[in-house]
Amino acid sequence: MRHTREAIDQFLEQQATSGRTVSAFCADNGLKVPTFYSWKKKYGTPDSVEPSGFCELTPVREVSKRKLYLPSGLQLEITGLSTREIAQLVVEIDRAHV
Repeated sequence: MRHTREAIDQFLEQQATSGRTVSAFCADNGLKVPTFYSWKKKYGTPDSVEPSGFCELTPVREVSKRKLYLPSGLQLEITGLSTREIAQLVVEIDRAHV
């Protein structure tokens, strides 16, 4: 059975976005795996398909506002640092006063 170029492009795009293996996709669609790979080699992956498996991550800085109450009664308010930076600061202060 011959498929039109549009049908081939549709098969290639559907498989790429399905997240399924080529053999599973071909079995579900009545295609032969070697035929599918020859289409892929000849026509490539359609431009509209984005690569799967990766996404862009944008780091978000966690900013916290913390108050420390020291045994001496002194209150220390720390704003604009991440929780990790606050912890590092407390460790540095502790090491300096040992």
